[in-house]
Amino acid sequence: MLAVSFIRALIVLHRAYRNFPLRSRAHILIRFLTCPFLRVVKYVPRGAKVLDIGAGHGIFSVLARERGANAIAVDPDARKVRRLDGILSAIGYDDCIRGKFDAVAIIDVLYKLPIDDWDALLDRIRQRLKPGGILIMKEHDPTARVKHSINRFQESLATALHLTLGESFSYETPAAFTARLQKHGFGVIAAQRIDSGYPHPHMLYVARL
Repeated sequence: MLAVSFIRALIVLHRAYRNFPLRSRAHILIRFLTCPFLRVVKYVPRGAKVLDIGAGHGIFSVLARERGANAIAVDPDARKVRRLDGILSAIGYDDCIRGKFDAVAIIDVLYKLPIDDWDALLDRIRQRLKPGGILIMKEHDPTARVKHSINRFQESLATALHLTLGESFSYETPAAFTARLQKHGFGVIAAQRIDSGYPHPHMLYVARL
């Protein structure tokens, strides 16, 4: 079943990005193969209105759309934001789209922001979620030293090649970040490693307002 879902996802992504430049398609494929998107997107409620913050090329939004979600993808990098069928894409930060959402997704974004900016972002997300809304976050676990070292090297390389914006490399232990979410009024549903079979220490947080 997992293999079928993986192949299905590859087909969906091929259809969504087949007209993108070759460099972008290569980046999208590598990103999908090295990030457990399918282990994250299953937490998106079917039919939900989703705000995907720091969406990059919009991979998560495309996969959420396949679950029947109404996805809105925002990212400040104009090189990555292009038209995608069934998805509203915008160049900018989280405040460039207004309205309330059933779910907010942030996939590998916080590490590019200084930790001092995290609380303000979580406050803005709280204001954007409907009562009972879901926050879905994927980051990395810095306590997994070997995998974290691999991740830092890869991200440093991506930054040097200007594949991603931002210079900060900010991480927090799962215990500390869970406490941060709770401080902002989120009830944490899941805080777990989802990195089995992957070279990086992927950490999933799911919280309800």
